[in-house]
Amino acid sequence: MIRPTIMKKLLKIASVGSVLLVSSACAGPGQVPESPYKIQYQPLDWKVPSGDQFRHVLSNGLVTYIAEDRSLPYVRVVGFVRYGSILDPVVKEGLSGLMANLMRTGGTQAYQSDTLDALIDLFSLKISVSASETQVSFSCACLSEFTDTCLYMLSQVLFHPAFEERKVKKQTSIFLESIAHRFDNPDPILDAAYEKAMYRDGKNSILSTSKSVGRISRKDIVDLHASVFKTENMIVGISGNFSPKSIEQKLTALFPKAAAPLASSVHDSAYAAITVKPLAKSVIVNKPISQSYIRMGLPLFKRPNDDFYAMQVLNLVLGGEGFTSRLGSKVRSDEGLAYVIYSSAGSNYFFPATFFVEFHTKNETASKALAFSFEEIGKIRSGGITDEELSHAKKVLIDGLPSMFRSPDDIVENYAQNEYLKRPADHFVKYPSRINALTKADILAVTKKYLDPAKITYTVVGDTSVIYPNDTIKGFSLKSQKPCVVQNVTDSLFEMK
Repeated sequence: MIRPTIMKKLLKIASVGSVLLVSSACAGPGQVPESPYKIQYQPLDWKVPSGDQFRHVLSNGLVTYIAEDRSLPYVRVVGFVRYGSILDPVVKEGLSGLMANLMRTGGTQAYQSDTLDALIDLFSLKISVSASETQVSFSCACLSEFTDTCLYMLSQVLFHPAFEERKVKKQTSIFLESIAHRFDNPDPILDAAYEKAMYRDGKNSILSTSKSVGRISRKDIVDLHASVFKTENMIVGISGNFSPKSIEQKLTALFPKAAAPLASSVHDSAYAAITVKPLAKSVIVNKPISQSYIRMGLPLFKRPNDDFYAMQVLNLVLGGEGFTSRLGSKVRSDEGLAYVIYSSAGSNYFFPATFFVEFHTKNETASKALAFSFEEIGKIRSGGITDEELSHAKKVLIDGLPSMFRSPDDIVENYAQNEYLKRPADHFVKYPSRINALTKADILAVTKKYLDPAKITYTVVGDTSVIYPNDTIKGFSLKSQKPCVVQNVTDSLFEMK
């Protein structure tokens, strides 16, 4: 057992050693900072890498971003396919999600599903396909010595899926089970209710149901795959331990030759039909739980939009920076009404996004937390932000940019996504100057333009028997937000008109 006196000496030695280590790295000889806060670092000499040097259009028509990286014996591929679940046929919602899952699990022309699983395990590969609202994405990763094997298997998954009947039945069953339990917790209820509250009849507010999934046949899956998975419909990024010329040859051989570029008008028109069209002033989902899950939503815009940059700064100051934001300081720290409260300014290139404030609080304090949040929105709307807030927000946004480009893998993925969204090639390069150019007047202008208290839609998941008796606080009343829709937790929630 170590004596207390010896332990104190050891701790003192360790402490001195740590200080010397820090001082040697950050200060000159003999210069020990009085406090960690006085440690100074050299400015980071960093610039956003241009994507042009990585972009290639192969002879088969495939748009690729290729980056060599010899630091590890590793290769990763990521790809984006121009399709999204919003484009699923009416009454067959869930089709793209089921297709994406079965592409990986349903076998291929070269390998039965069980064999494919075994080979992926044998070579320690990672292959996945997934579908979101506005894109289908895929990825694969492997040790560089297995690059040829990995790319061949990926091409099988992407272009030659078998969609084995038994796997279709199994995955459909799993999908139906997940639907049966998706509203067990309040978070997904709030997500779904908010989409319905803000977009009313928009395709993005219509969820897959047991009925819609039950209507999906194997033929539907095969037909959707054939119409979507075409080389001309894809953008691919690949990075790792390889020769770029060699990789170009491999991708040219494995990806089919592109036909004429797919017309985007069908996709664009489907997204164009989605607008922010609130269902009611307040949408309340009654659920007997101890806390209320709340979002206060406002209409925003579709990108590209010049107001986006000012909205990023506004969002950071109001609630985007967590505990230190205005909402975090007032509602969480001063009033103790919520452990977490934050705001989010949506970024969407396909249809208009929304701005929202979200928090969880006791049912008894739901209206009180709403009242204080409403009050903070009013303050920033009338008084704007301070010089210190503007300077800090700019620094946070610009200083976060290098973390998006930490590796060649980050570079090719971000630029592939950038092109998928049809942003300018120099989008990231110009980002810092767009942020730096903002003034307090710019922030106040977007605040008055978008943060209109009269246009807030309130979405609440909680116990109305507790919320309503504690309703009116600081002049705010949730019940007075009319028209109001109150609904229990059922699938019919998403059929409200």
